[in-house]
Amino acid sequence: MKNLIIIIALILILLTLGIKLFYAGSPVNVYTKEDIKKLADVYVRNNLELKNPAIVDVDRDGDFDILIFNDGKVEYYKNTGSLEKPFFVPENMQYDKYNAASLVDIALPYPVFFADKNGDGSPDMFVVKDKIYDSREQKYEYKILYADNFLGLDTGVLITIVLVLLIVVLILIIL
Repeated sequence: MKNLIIIIALILILLTLGIKLFYAGSPVNVYTKEDIKKLADVYVRNNLELKNPAIVDVDRDGDFDILIFNDGKVEYYKNTGSLEKPFFVPENMQYDKYNAASLVDIALPYPVFFADKNGDGSPDMFVVKDKIYDSREQKYEYKILYADNFLGLDTGVLITIVLVLLIVVLILIIL
């Protein structure tokens, strides 16, 4: 339940910050669960050892960057490497602010990729979870969970829905 609240809060924060993950008319990179699984390890084990980042192409250059939510502010780490071999540098430690007046500490329980899975131009969510050893392949892989933004809601409507859900969940926790 706590993980669900944190993920809902993250989505709310990203949307209220006005982060434009996708733009109408711009080319859309489409990613499958397998694509994200292949990329997961190098982004999770990033060169700055940032734990459980939000991974998104903030600057729209074709590779993923990192956002970290820390003490009421959003920190932005730019990927100066490539999509497959990222290298992160601190770009803006005060990229934006969010209201930390929540009963729940805003920290991600898992790394989360925001990428378009179906080419509709809206961000879908891939959660990187459970590193498992594949004995057939003789290597570790991550399990990827996926949530589709299937309603294609615009930002305003989505923010309102998420905010109402977050308030209801917080009230249930308090009671």
